[in-house]
Amino acid sequence: MSSIPVELPEHLMSFVSRGAEQAGYSTAGEYIAALVAAASEKQGETEQALMAGISSGDAKPWTDAEWKAIKERVIAKSVK
Repeated sequence: MSSIPVELPEHLMSFVSRGAEQAGYSTAGEYIAALVAAASEKQGETEQALMAGISSGDAKPWTDAEWKAIKERVIAKSVK
């Protein structure tokens, strides 16, 4: 396994220390490695979703009702 030295401003180091403690990691390094692994996995999922969309066929315009439903879902999520 490789390692890289990382310098963080104090406010970010505090954030990492709190996050590591709350998530149950024994070191800040383990926590940062988990964050990077999660970001990598999320990127892979996003790429797969994009490829599925590309291969699903020609795009068709959304109706006013579909736009309205999307807007309502976004507003509902932001109110929670």
